[in-house]
Order: sequence, then structure tokens, then C-alpha cells
Amino acid sequence: MKKLLNVLVILAVAVVSMHCSSGGAEATAEAAVPDTTYAFVEAHAPVWQSATSQVLALIDSMPADMLSYRPHDSVRTFAEQIVHIGGSSTVIANYFLKDVPPPSERPEMDVAAMSKDDLKAFVQEQLAATWDIMKGMSDQELAQKVKSFSGNEITRQQGMLLVQDHMTNHKSKANLYIRVSGNEPPRYGYH
Repeated sequence: MKKLLNVLVILAVAVVSMHCSSGGAEATAEAAVPDTTYAFVEAHAPVWQSATSQVLALIDSMPADMLSYRPHDSVRTFAEQIVHIGGSSTVIANYFLKDVPPPSERPEMDVAAMSKDDLKAFVQEQLAATWDIMKGMSDQELAQKVKSFSGNEITRQQGMLLVQDHMTNHKSKANLYIRVSGNEPPRYGYH
């Protein structure tokens, strides 16, 4: 409590000092604007860009005639995994960071008819849109509380990390699809 009081006194002195030195209400209004920083987003940027590059490398590593490969009937095809990475990243980021609920219906896509170029274009577009959502989040906004899909309270920053975690989960599956199909997956790369 004493530390908080000291901080408040220092802030009050700074505001009065700015007001007096510039001689007007403008300085007071400027001093009242909270410091908005983007330190977490800036630190996360190379990790996100590296992960995006890894998804594109996965697409390059799977032969075009094997995009519909699936190791078991109960799981997605390779192409469906890739489409899921892109589409779900945007949906999850919108939900946790911008309070946009997931769509009630999924858009119809003929994933089986998509070429490697189609997959790459779709994923690049979706992951770029996801990054656009993320990069606009200040540290102050990331500290705000939201509800997770299960109803638990988390911070927006934790939601942002869940987007990354979800992508990692499905990147790993796609990587295994490539290996199990008898092909060579890309080497893992760090940013």
C-alpha cells in the first residue's frame, strides 16, 4: 500500500510539473494517456514468423499427389490439417483478442480439390490475418481477462499463446503425416 501511495504521489508531481512547464491543459491531457507498449508482441513476432515459415515448408515437403494422405480413416487428410492450421488460427485469435465469436457454421471448402499453391495461398492469407490481429495488441490489452472456450478466465496474452500452441499441435501432426507417408519432413528451424 505504501509503494502504491508513493507511485501515485510521483505521478501527481509529474502531471503538475508537466502542466506548469508547458502552461496548459494540453500537457495534462497528454500526461493522462496511459503508456501503451507492445513488448510482448514484438518479442513474439519472430516466433510467429518462424512458425508460419515452418507451415509453408510442410506444404512444400508433401508431394502434390499425396495431399489427400491420411494415416488413418479417423483423422484429417494432410491438406485438411493445413487448412485447419490457417483457418482456426484466425478464428481463435479473433475470439481471444477481439471478442469475435467463432462462426456458427464453417465455410464450405473443397479441400480435396486444392493444389499445393492453393494451400500455400490460403495458409499465408490466414496466418497473415492472424498476425494482423496479434500485432495490434498492446501489453495492456493482453493483460485483460477473457473467457476461454471452456469458460475459464484467462488473459488475452494466454489466448494469444493458445493460438501458437494450437498451431504447433497441428504442425506436428502434419509433420508426422509427411514422415509416416514415407517422405522427408523439413528440418525444424529456429527464428
